[in-house]
Amino acid sequence: MKTCTLATVGLLLTVNAIAAEPPTSGKPLSKPLKPAVTQNCPEYIQSATWVYRYSADYPFNEWMLSLIPTDCGRYIDPSETAYMFYEIVKKAGQSKYWANNRGMINQLTCHLSAAREKPEWNLEPWRPYVGYSKTLAAGCNPVEPDPDPAYH
Repeated sequence: MKTCTLATVGLLLTVNAIAAEPPTSGKPLSKPLKPAVTQNCPEYIQSATWVYRYSADYPFNEWMLSLIPTDCGRYIDPSETAYMFYEIVKKAGQSKYWANNRGMINQLTCHLSAAREKPEWNLEPWRPYVGYSKTLAAGCNPVEPDPDPAYH
C-alpha cells in the first residue's frame, strides 16, 4: 500500500500541472480558490462511501466512491490535489472496490476543475483511464477506453 500511495502521489504531481487550468464549466465559482503550495485544509473530504449504483435507467451497474468534500476541500488550488487524493486513499483505498488509481485521479481532478459546486462527487474505478483531457471532455465520466497504448 505504501509503494502504491507514493507512486500515486508522484503521478498527481504531474496531473497538477494539467489541472492548473481555470474551471471550464463557464459558471463562476461561489468562492475563490485558495492559492496554495502546501496543505491548507485540515480535512479535504467530509465523507467517502462506497455505493453500488443500480438502476434500470442507468446502463452501468457498478460500485462507485461517493465523496462529499469539506468546504475547504471544495475550493483548493490544484497544487493541493495530491493532499486530497492521499486523504481519499487513506479513507477508502483499503476497500476491495478500489482500483484504477490513474483513472480515479483524473476523475477527481476533473471534478475540481469542472464540477466543484456539485454537492457530491462520484469516482468510479471501473471507468477507463483515458488521460485528463479526455476525462474532462467526457464530463468526468469516460466510458470508451482509449486505444492509445500509452494509456494502458
